[in-house]
Amino acid sequence: MAKLAEKENVATETMVINGKTVSFSSGETILEVARRSGIYIPTLCARADLPSTGSCRLCIVKVEGVRGYVTSCTTPAEPNMAVATNSDEIEKLRKGILELILSEHPSACLVCPTRETCEKFNAPSSKAGRVTGCNMCPNRNICELRQLVEYLGLKEIRYPLLYKGLPLERDDPFMDRDYNLCILCGRCIRVCEENLGISAISFILRGHDTKIGTSFERLHVDGSCVFCMHCVDVCPTGALTVRGSKWYGYPDRQTSTTCILCERGCELVIDSKWNKVMGAHPIRDMSAGRREYCVKGRCCLSALFNSPDRLKYPSIRRDDGKMIYTDWDNAVRHVSEIVSHYSPKEIAILCSIHLTDESIYALNEFARVYAESNIFYFKDAEILFPNIEKSEEIFQDIKILYITEANSFTDETMERFGDLENIIVQDIYPSGLNRSDKACAILPTTVFTEMNGTKMCADNRRETITKAAEPPGNAIPDWEITIQIGNALNNTDFRMMDFRSIQSNIQMHPWIITAIPMVPKDSLTYRGFPIADFVPDFGIFVKGRLESKGEVHF
Repeated sequence: MAKLAEKENVATETMVINGKTVSFSSGETILEVARRSGIYIPTLCARADLPSTGSCRLCIVKVEGVRGYVTSCTTPAEPNMAVATNSDEIEKLRKGILELILSEHPSACLVCPTRETCEKFNAPSSKAGRVTGCNMCPNRNICELRQLVEYLGLKEIRYPLLYKGLPLERDDPFMDRDYNLCILCGRCIRVCEENLGISAISFILRGHDTKIGTSFERLHVDGSCVFCMHCVDVCPTGALTVRGSKWYGYPDRQTSTTCILCERGCELVIDSKWNKVMGAHPIRDMSAGRREYCVKGRCCLSALFNSPDRLKYPSIRRDDGKMIYTDWDNAVRHVSEIVSHYSPKEIAILCSIHLTDESIYALNEFARVYAESNIFYFKDAEILFPNIEKSEEIFQDIKILYITEANSFTDETMERFGDLENIIVQDIYPSGLNRSDKACAILPTTVFTEMNGTKMCADNRRETITKAAEPPGNAIPDWEITIQIGNALNNTDFRMMDFRSIQSNIQMHPWIITAIPMVPKDSLTYRGFPIADFVPDFGIFVKGRLESKGEVHF
C-alpha cells in the first residue's frame, strides 16, 4: 500500500522551469525537479543521495515574484511556480561565487591558458606529496570543480589567491587528507551522519580558519571513524583520497560483485586495472544501499589479493622428497594416485568457510564419494561437522588430509590426527604446512574476486560473485581443482562435471550449503590468514581499535 501511495503521489502538480512546463510531486525541491526533467543546474555541495544545505550557493535560481535569488537545492517546488535557471545575471553571480571558492583552492591550472597543451603532453598525474596544481592531483579527472570551471567558462580569478598551508594528514591508515583542497561543501560530514549515524567528523574552528576535523583533532583511528570511506566517495575534489589506489588512474573496468570477507555479503564495485584489483567501493548512489561497509572489503582487497607471495603454480613432492613445480595435469594425476591408495575412512577434508558455495559443494560431494563424508570446518578455533553426525574420533583413522585452509591447521590440530601420512594443500598463500614433509602437493587457487560463483550470506541471502580480475600464474578456482581430482579417481558416483552441474545440485540439495557456518562479521582473517599480515594499514587499524576501545567491531 505504501508503494502504491508513493506512485500515486508522483507528478501531481506542475511548474515552469525556463519556459518548460514540468511536473513534480509534493516535497521535491526545485533542484530535484530540474534534474529529473533533464535541466542542468550546477552545484558542488548538493547530491541526490544527501540532505541539502545550500552552502555552496552555486545552484541559485530566480523565482518569479520572489526577491533576490534562492538556492534550488533547499527551496521546495510549488504549484505554478516560474523558475529561471540560466540567465546572464545568474551565470555572472555563479562565476563570482566560483571565483571566491577558487581563491582558496590551488587553482592556477584551472584557468591557465596552456592547460590543454600541458595535459596533452603530461597525461598521467604527477605523483607529488603536496598538490599545488591539477597535474599533481590524483582526482583531476573526476574533480567536480574542474567540470564546473569548464561549464561556466571561467578564464580568470579576480581575487587574491590564498594557499591555506594546512599540514597534510597521513598518520591515519588507509586514507590521505589534504584540506588545502577542501571547499567546505560539508558532503563528508553529511554522509557520515546520514549513512552511519556516527558524526566522526565535523566543522571545527571558526571563520577563515574553519576546516573539517575530528573532536580535539585526534587521529581518526582513535575516534569513532570506521573507515568506510564514504567521505572519500562523496568528496568533489582531491581533498580526501584512498591511499592504496590514488595513483592508478581510471580503472580499465568496474565489476559489481559481493564481498565475502564476512557473513554480511555487501555489494561492492571492484575497480580493475591490468587485470588486477586496484580498488573497491560501494555503489556510488549512497541512498541505494545504506549498509555499514566495513574497512575490510573497502580498503584491503587490493593489498590482500595482489601480494607477490600468492601461490601461483601447482607443485608436487617427488619420491626423493623434493617439491617441484609442475602443470595441472601432472598435479591432478599425482594427487589422485595418492588418494587412490587409501580407503574412504582414511581420508578427510578440511574446508574453509570462506569458499564460494560452488567450491564448498564440490568438496562435500568429494567427501561423500571418497571420504565417508569426513568433512569438517574451523570456526573460532573449534572444529565443526555440519550435515552429518561425526566426532573427532574419526581423526585417529585419517591418513590423508585434503585441506583448503592450511594456515588454521596448527601443531595442536596436527596432534589430533594419529597416523597422518599425506596432506594435500589447496590454498592462496604459503603456510607452515608447505614445509611439512607430509605435504604431497601444493595447489594454488583463486580468491573470490578472480572467479564467478555464489555465496550464502546472512538472512539466507544467496549473493552473486562476479569475476573482476585474473588470478596469478596458473591458479584456478577451488571447485575446479576438486572436480579434476574427483573425476581422475574414476568413480562413476562422482557426478560433478562442471560449474553448471554444481549449481544444479546446489538447487536440489540447498541444505548442504545452509548448514555451513558463516564467516563472523568481526573476522580478522581470510582463509585462515590474518589480513593484517598482508595489509599493514589494517594492522594499524586493529591495533588502534584495541588500544582505544579494547575490541574490534565491523
